[in-house]
Amino acid sequence: MRQVCRTLGQDGAVRGGLALLMTVLTLTACSPSPEDIAVCRKQFADYQQLLGENGNPGRKAFTPKMTARWDALDAEFGRLGKSATGDDCPGRFRSLRSDIGHLESVLYKIDDYDVARMIRHVEADLARDDALDRAASTDYVLISLLRTMRERGADAEKVLAPLVARVDASEPDSPQQAAAMVALYNVAASDAAFAAFKEARESIADYELDEE
Repeated sequence: MRQVCRTLGQDGAVRGGLALLMTVLTLTACSPSPEDIAVCRKQFADYQQLLGENGNPGRKAFTPKMTARWDALDAEFGRLGKSATGDDCPGRFRSLRSDIGHLESVLYKIDDYDVARMIRHVEADLARDDALDRAASTDYVLISLLRTMRERGADAEKVLAPLVARVDASEPDSPQQAAAMVALYNVAASDAAFAAFKEARESIADYELDEE
């Protein structure tokens, strides 16, 4: 990093007997150059642009606290993109990037437990296919699969939602959050309703109408 420095000198003389001692005190003060400040701010601004392109992976209805935290970190990158000093790079930049990276990792890891979102996606896919959309009200097998998905999904959501809320409310990157995530994984892996929901959802995704 280039720096603008100034040197301040102060001479002091101390006499003792026939000896003359000279003490020189040198103070050096440095500050980042304008070029360094511009480069630092660009790092923050460029990273915020990347965040904007990827979007917030959280959803307020599913993880309100982590979703809001992501928004706050995104805003902090934007603020520092305009007001950072050279001292904010690389330490502050690395710290914020690590914080939002960890947050995104957690949000993606628990994405598979957002039952309501998965049901909406299945229903939207059916609505886009005219034949399947009609079959959703006439085909007995598809009707049965949809009913199973919705009913077992609702049961699973009641079990999983409190565990997701624990992850969401825990301090980021903390032992408490890690423990909450393990609890979520374990319960989801053993919950019969969640297993039935996933099976019905997969069957609907692979469903093929009888061409007869």
